[in-house]
Amino acid sequence: MSDRVLSADEIRSMSPEERMKLLNELRLELVRLHTQARMGILTNIARVRIVKKNIARILTVINEEKKAKK
Repeated sequence: MSDRVLSADEIRSMSPEERMKLLNELRLELVRLHTQARMGILTNIARVRIVKKNIARILTVINEEKKAKK
């Protein structure tokens, strides 16, 4: 995973399958980061915030598309 926040345009340009795959990967990464933080071996603390933002942006785009379909 990259250490940058994804833009909404980048997420919108992905296919729904790509988005879901990325969402699952980011959720797994967040669990790993939380585990590392609890163990005291996390070196890049800012990564947690970046992953959370990326998850939120993906979910926002998914919800926008659901609302647009209705």
